[in-house]
Amino acid sequence: MFAFADVPVTDCAACNMDATCHSSPDADDVTPTCSCSAGFVGDGLYCYNRTACAGGVCCGSGYRWSSEQGCVDIDECASSDEACTSPLVCENTLGSFDCSLPEEGVTSEPTSDPESHRRSERSVNQNVKQHSVVFRCGGVICPAGQDCVAHQCRDPCTYNTPLNDPWRSASIDRDDGLVCDSAVNWQGWYRLFLGNGSVQMPETCVPKHRCGTHAPLWLPERHPTPSDGIVSSRVCGHWAHDCCLFQSNRIHIKACPGNYFVYKFVTPSACHLAYCADAKTAVCGTCRPEETCVSEDRVNWRCVGNGRSIEASGLVCGRSQMQMGLDKAQLASRGLDALSAHMADFRCAAHNEIKGVVWFRMERKGGSCGTQLRTNETHAIYSNSLFVYPITKGNLTFSLPTRFPLSCVYPLDTDASLYMTIKPHLSLEGEVVRLGLRPRAVISLYRNANYTGPYSAGPVVLPLGSALYVGVSAEEAASDSFAVILEGCYATPSADSDDRSRFSLIQNRCPSNRRLVKVEASGPSLPGRFTALVSLFTGDYDSIFLHCSLSMCDPKRPGCSQTCRSRVSRSVSLRTPLTIGPISCKSQL
Repeated sequence: MFAFADVPVTDCAACNMDATCHSSPDADDVTPTCSCSAGFVGDGLYCYNRTACAGGVCCGSGYRWSSEQGCVDIDECASSDEACTSPLVCENTLGSFDCSLPEEGVTSEPTSDPESHRRSERSVNQNVKQHSVVFRCGGVICPAGQDCVAHQCRDPCTYNTPLNDPWRSASIDRDDGLVCDSAVNWQGWYRLFLGNGSVQMPETCVPKHRCGTHAPLWLPERHPTPSDGIVSSRVCGHWAHDCCLFQSNRIHIKACPGNYFVYKFVTPSACHLAYCADAKTAVCGTCRPEETCVSEDRVNWRCVGNGRSIEASGLVCGRSQMQMGLDKAQLASRGLDALSAHMADFRCAAHNEIKGVVWFRMERKGGSCGTQLRTNETHAIYSNSLFVYPITKGNLTFSLPTRFPLSCVYPLDTDASLYMTIKPHLSLEGEVVRLGLRPRAVISLYRNANYTGPYSAGPVVLPLGSALYVGVSAEEAASDSFAVILEGCYATPSADSDDRSRFSLIQNRCPSNRRLVKVEASGPSLPGRFTALVSLFTGDYDSIFLHCSLSMCDPKRPGCSQTCRSRVSRSVSLRTPLTIGPISCKSQL
């Protein structure tokens, strides 16, 4: 939930449904205003029911309730708790806050008054250009220049979404389609394109009714340099006679290798506002790696090889060493000798030149080459400086060097994972082995096809042609883990399972006669089941006795199913003869 303080709108359609729009249709460049209706509080863009939202139930994280204004932003940087751990500097944003590395050379010494110290930090934050904003990803603080993307600390120069809308061009007047970027669900980082060319946001005021909207959004400050990392930037919207009438919500920007920028866009402060793309900056995407895209008027851009300013070509924060590179040609264009450079300790001047960049290396260790080590609760900060002297001809003379400060910030917390599969194994070395008892089995005759309601003990009289519903189960402690398989079943005229007069019902797990016998599927916790028609198995109408042999097996192993076999298995079957009877058969006349 967002809340704003008396922001204007370009169109009455931007007013809240619980607000009234006030405008003067006869006035030139009129700026309508919105006011919440009776019973509601807010700025007209967001209106809150004074009764239903009392106490802040309508306010999101980072906002507090005001009976006069509705949901208003909480200034986390002014709270009693330290929002950012020193030396990071806190900057309040709508609904949240940013933690930034302080500008090199600007320190904020603690005072005896904590509130005075916080005011000092905020003053530093407001009056100097910030170094990289530091983002948190879960419980991890991302390295400078990275953001939390898809739950991981990643470089937005690599992880971004192309934004290629032709109507965003600052050179094109608004057509019939009126855009308001408040309707976009902004997520993550974006790179601007016009056609096939990579472009950037304008750095000068854009005329009204450009970029597909009423009030085009542009940057009143210059874009950052690669050494700045991720910075927070103001955004202006041109309306009426004021290029910055709309001071929209701040965005984040990063300069990427290859002379292009990525933007972390957020919902604008009002409607109708939309982010602009400067078509004239497309030339920057054509610059070679050794060139820099520059502009004297922030309107016309060009690629230059010597550069207008000297910047570090790269800072590599390694595990054991830190390296900083300076462009030799840029230094020479300013009259500086790259080979004269040294660290804070002038004895550390060793260097290596690669493709026009002079690299200086120092050990990641406090005191090495004058490196200063500072720590806080979350990070270790190693700082040093490169000193480069003017080019001299002939004898060396005293001269003041140009200083290039550097810092590598290393998180003090981390995570560890073992990428190795560990399979616990129960050793059987020296085991004692004994043979246990065979499982006890029970064979039952049921009254119906659901195999419920078994017949009680004693003779059972059934008519010829009726069905025998037979279930065979094992009374075993782990029977719920094993499947019962019917290996074979047969009928005899006596209770003797070895009676030579017999009729086979199931053999090798298969019905001997599929017209007379049907074998059901089996599984853990289920008995072996089959259905057979009462027939003259033994040639007369005397009693019938049933006998079965079963086996138990692990259903997770191959072959453990009531599937027909071409031959009798002699491996793991537990052949237990079972008997049920007598079953008397009678003919229905």
